[in-house]
Amino acid sequence: MIGLAPLEFWLFLQIGLEALLIGLMVIFLFRFRRSKNFAGRIPEELTTTISRFISDSEKLSKEFTENLRQKKEISLNLLLKLERKINEMNRLLERAEQNLSQTGVSRPGGLEPDQNNPATPENRALVLKLAGQGMAVEEIARRARLLRGEVELILDLEKQFNQ
Repeated sequence: MIGLAPLEFWLFLQIGLEALLIGLMVIFLFRFRRSKNFAGRIPEELTTTISRFISDSEKLSKEFTENLRQKKEISLNLLLKLERKINEMNRLLERAEQNLSQTGVSRPGGLEPDQNNPATPENRALVLKLAGQGMAVEEIARRARLLRGEVELILDLEKQFNQ
């Protein structure tokens, strides 16, 4: 995976913001103490406001951390379910291929499994190359021996991931 995962990014962002807030508070307190207006005393109202701000910040931080934990848990559960579905689909595909080989039925168009799969890197690269040359979706589909919807999906996914 390139870069930081979304949850890690938000966690680092939270830590950075908290560090920034603490730094700003320290600077504020030092400057405030040095001011001649209060001669080293911090008014009761300011102390109360700062205390309230700190407690609110801690509360928000805890809520944010809990939200991140929940999102991470949900993401992991989704990944596990997806992995199970992929494994199930692979087993079904293997069974179907065994049935095809036992019955002697050939694949549509005489293509090998990977050639008939629009998700292969070769098919994806060909679609992107032809699209880069300004070809229409129908022409790309014909040349790549893919369905129009498959070509549109590849182009849409590429567009979405490169934004």
